[in-house]
Amino acid sequence: MDRTIDPALRRRLRIRRLIAPSGLTVAAVILWVMVTSWLHPSVRRDQIRTARVERGDVSATLDASGLVVPGFEQILTAPVSTRVSRILKTPGAEARPGEPIVLLDDKDARREAARLEEQVALKRNESRQTELELERARNDLTTSRKVKALELESRRFELQRNRKMFADGLTPEDAVRKSETDVARVQIELEHLASQLENAEKDLAARVEGLALEIAILHRDLEGARERLARTEVAAERAGIVTWVVPNEGAAVVEGEPVARVADVSTYRVEASLSDVLARRLTVGLPAVVRSGDTHLAGRVHKVLPTVENGVVKFEVQLDRPDHAMLRPNLRVDVHAVTEQRAGALRVRRGPLLDVDGRDSVFVVRGGRAVRTPVTVGLSNFEFYEIAGGLSEGDEVILSDMSDHRNSKEVKIR
Repeated sequence: MDRTIDPALRRRLRIRRLIAPSGLTVAAVILWVMVTSWLHPSVRRDQIRTARVERGDVSATLDASGLVVPGFEQILTAPVSTRVSRILKTPGAEARPGEPIVLLDDKDARREAARLEEQVALKRNESRQTELELERARNDLTTSRKVKALELESRRFELQRNRKMFADGLTPEDAVRKSETDVARVQIELEHLASQLENAEKDLAARVEGLALEIAILHRDLEGARERLARTEVAAERAGIVTWVVPNEGAAVVEGEPVARVADVSTYRVEASLSDVLARRLTVGLPAVVRSGDTHLAGRVHKVLPTVENGVVKFEVQLDRPDHAMLRPNLRVDVHAVTEQRAGALRVRRGPLLDVDGRDSVFVVRGGRAVRTPVTVGLSNFEFYEIAGGLSEGDEVILSDMSDHRNSKEVKIR
């Protein structure tokens, strides 16, 4: 017995029979497009950039990253460990020479200066007392020497008299010997007094000299303390703009810690860094190009730091136009140090090179097709390749990325 099919089911089955061949058709179309694109690759003319091979100057460069900094910047530091009392100027404010920017708490500095002043006064008084002591010792010993010299003269006179009397038989020989002994004793005592005077003068003079040295050291420390006290009013040495200041009043700062920066923003220089491997070719005096967007500024390598930090060497570029309108503090720029230059070389604008079988290649427009062409590149920089072989002057080279067609010898341009 035949079973009646539900009308709704019948409609669904009819739709499926219609869709199945349509799906096969879409898949076939997609497959046909993919095969055609692979067998006959093409690019649209309005989607590629090209440049002509020409004659011109080409240079080889070392490419680095750089930062624009003011031509002059003074870092103002805390002269003592203390606290920030007042902030008088904020970033962007004009700073005049000697005009305070930050006030630091000066109580400790004042106490230190007062302590050193007291020590200097005490040492000076001690030095004066030592000089007086030396003068007294000199006077006392000089007087003693004079008295002893008179005694020696008297003893010698007595010795002469006893010798004469002994010769005349008027006195015993023992009297002569006693007089000789007295003369010798007084002579020794006189020499001892002379030695005492000399030693006393040396000793006291050494003490005076030592005190003078101590006073000089204390005086130097005192001058330093007074200077630090004066510098608790932190001020710039020359005119400029405040670029940074310690953010909070009451903040603790240690001696030598920066509390403000003042810069002359009328001129700028560039600080750059380069891999230490490439930096072996970097020398002072090399021409350099500083680039930001489409703006190029000429300059020269002015300084190369001798140290390597984390595999990087830092160097400085002085600009021919340090006041250019493009320049701003902390502006990131590209720096290109020129290591070699060649005039009248065959060159083309820089674009992606294709590595095909270990050789550099580009696509050259010939008629309505782009033909993959091996090239030999000489010098290169951020702007140009020198063409040492493979291309001729006037050839039109595609600069756009053609890596999707690296395996195609020709690409149709439509």
